[in-house]
Order: sequence, then C-alpha cells, then structure tokens
Amino acid sequence: MAEINYTSQELIEVDDELLEDLRDLIRSKSDLLIRNIINDLYPNDIAHIINRLEFEEGDYLFTILTTEDQGKVIVEVDEDHREHFLQTLQSAQISDIVEELPSDEATDIVSELSEEKAEEVLDDLSAEDSQDLKELLQYDENTAGGIMQKEIITVRHKDTVKKAIQSVRRAAKEEGHQQFYHVYCVDDDDKLVGSLSISNLILLSPARRIYKVMETDIISVKTDVDQEEVANIFKKYNLVAAPVIDFSGRVVGRITIDDVVDVITEEASEDILRLGGVGEDEHISTPPFIALRRRLPWLYVNLLTAFLAASVVGLFQHTIEKVVILAALMPIVAGMGGNAATQTITVLVRGIALGEVNSSNQMRVLRKELQIGLMNGFANGLLTGTVIAIFSGIPMLGVVICLAMITNMFVAGGAGTIIPLTLKWIKVDPALASAVLVTTFTDVFGFASFLGLATLFISLLM
Repeated sequence: MAEINYTSQELIEVDDELLEDLRDLIRSKSDLLIRNIINDLYPNDIAHIINRLEFEEGDYLFTILTTEDQGKVIVEVDEDHREHFLQTLQSAQISDIVEELPSDEATDIVSELSEEKAEEVLDDLSAEDSQDLKELLQYDENTAGGIMQKEIITVRHKDTVKKAIQSVRRAAKEEGHQQFYHVYCVDDDDKLVGSLSISNLILLSPARRIYKVMETDIISVKTDVDQEEVANIFKKYNLVAAPVIDFSGRVVGRITIDDVVDVITEEASEDILRLGGVGEDEHISTPPFIALRRRLPWLYVNLLTAFLAASVVGLFQHTIEKVVILAALMPIVAGMGGNAATQTITVLVRGIALGEVNSSNQMRVLRKELQIGLMNGFANGLLTGTVIAIFSGIPMLGVVICLAMITNMFVAGGAGTIIPLTLKWIKVDPALASAVLVTTFTDVFGFASFLGLATLFISLLM
C-alpha cells in the first residue's frame, strides 16, 4: 500500500477521501499507517474525524493516540462521542487523561461521569489535583466559577519583581501546557489588589516592589457571574484573561479568551437549537432514537397549538362554506405573521443574550417592533390585497386580506417582543419557548382576523 500523508491544512479539501482511507486502515488494523496520518493532524482535526466515524471506529482511532492527545481530543469531540468514550473507558484511563488537562477542562470531563466513576477518578489523582477539581465541581457549570481554571500565578504585593519572575518560571515549569498572560497581585489576606502583564514584568528592575508597579485598575469577575455576562465583559473590555474572585475578594482562578470563545459558540448553538425546538445537545451524529426523544416533546406542544388554531378556524366554518376561496388564502395571513414574528424573536433573543435589551429600553424596543410590524403589514397587505383583488375579481376580498395582514403583523411585532421579555422576567430561557408561543399567537390572530373580517363583510364577498 502506498504511503498516505495528510496535513491539517489539507484536511478540509480531502475530508471524505481521508475518512474512507482511515476506515479501510481501521478495518485492516494498520496502526502504523494510521499513526502516519494522524501524527500530522491537530487534535481538533482528529476530533472532527472521530465525530464522523462510527463509535467502534472512533474507539479504535482513539486508543492509538497518546494519553496527552487523548486528553486534547476528548474535550473537542461532540457530546455523543465523548459520552460514549467516558462510558467505555476504565476509571484509571480517564484519570490518566484528566491529569493531562487544564483544571477547567478536567472538571468538564469529571462532571459528565457517573457519581461512582467520578469518585474513582478523583481518588486516582494527586491530592492537589483532586482538591482543585472538587472545588470547581461545586460551582454551577454555566457560571464564571464553572468555566474558570485554577492554574494562576499570584504574588504578594510587597514582593520584589525578582521574586515574581521566579514565580512565573516555577509555574511555567510545573504547568508547561498553560499560557500565562498576567500575574495577579494579592495582599496578606490573599485578596486581589492588582495585576501585572508578564511582558511588562520582565522589563522591570528586579529590586522594585510589586505594589509600586502593579496595575490597580483590574477587571475581575465573581464566581457566580453567568457565563454569558462573562463573555460580554470580555467583549466590552477586549480582554484575553480575567481573574475570578470569591465573595471575599480572594483570587480563586482565571478565565481565558479560549474559554470565552467556547461559551459564545455554546450559547449561540444552544439558542439556535432551542429556537428550532431541538435539544441543545443534539448533533449530526446523534442516534435517531435519541434525537427523536429530544425533538418529540416540542412537536407535541406544536401539535396542541395547532389544535387551538384549528378550533378558531372551526368557528368560521359557515363563512368558509359560503366563500370557499377563504380556505386557500387564510394560510397566507398566518404564515406571513409567523415569518414576521420569527424575525422579531431572532432580534430580541440575540439582544437579550448580548445584554442589549434591558429594563431601561424594553419599552422603546416594543414601540419599535410594533412600528415595524405595522409598516410590514401595510407593505405586504397592500401588495397581497391588490394581487388577490385582481386575480379573484372580488375587490372586497383584497381589502379583507390586506386588513387581516396589517392586524396580524402588528400582533406579530408585539408578541415577538413581549413574549421573550416575559420569559426572561420569569427566568425562562427566551429561546426555549418563544417560537412556539408566538407562532400560536400569529396563527390564532391570523385566522381570527381574516375569517372574522370575511364574516363581517360576507355580503360583499359573494
């Protein structure tokens, strides 16, 4: 067999070809050739490959990796493959992998284990590592405490620059896989009082005292701050790292920009999936029955709302019997209202997630969306009404659908704003239920307004 060699830069272009080659090599258990391929790939690319392989194939490829690479790969694979690995690997193997990871990523892995297996893994670790992970596991996973890492460099504010540099060297030796941007300065009670970038630290005179050269204007976050707010803080102040403090002001960890990128990606994916009524942990590789179990509940909710809309239509059965064309036209009103509402929801949910929408400007946002709904209604209603009047030969039918569309798009703008804000107020994720509730409003009001107006002007439609 000819030698096969791929690099990460070529991975996107030869993805399918690479997968087929790897599948053939896995079937023939050609470990040497498999290593020849994956040695030139980044762990993220290997994780991408495993995500597209069957579980058994992924298992074989994973076992060929070094323990260090296994740690880097397991945090990058999708949740279904990671869950599979954590179920099949022995506790000792997981402990070896966890030891290679930064504390925040190690905590994520341990938190996904069963209670019994997690205890076994923690018992296998050194006392210091085990204590760090136990402390991190106490925090909510969606808070600053839940995403921070314990690897930090702290120096006393009365220390000399020389001593601080020695601390940096010691940390770099002990935590070779970590990147440190700052040293954090603490007082005698371990409370945060300042910080120094490492690049500035090495330029200072060794004899100078830290408190004379440190930056005292520090942006820090407390352990209970929501991860979305952490991401907003990093964005607002262009941070690459930030210290995390407890309620007494003591430094307990740090958050780096790569953690924030993961949060942004996670939150964006979660909102997109929730807006579609799909489980937030579903992926392309999720088995059909698991995907069905996650999707079915919201489909049942949609079914109930569909019955509600159908009951509204049933109230106007006699009107539809007299003017049959109404049955063909009423989905236009409801559908356009639903599309307009989806636009509003998308803007509102994003605004809420980024902190752009708050109690001080929500009324202005509501007025704006109502105005847009009204203008959309007039623009679409006039066009639709004109077309329907011309092609049906019934001018009043064009007027009816125009008025109904104006009404429903106005309702769509209001419901698409009020419902996400209300859900946020009652501590429910606006992305989770907004689409279903607002669609119900636009369907019900769309059918009711169109058929109600048709009933009112029935004599002019016949």
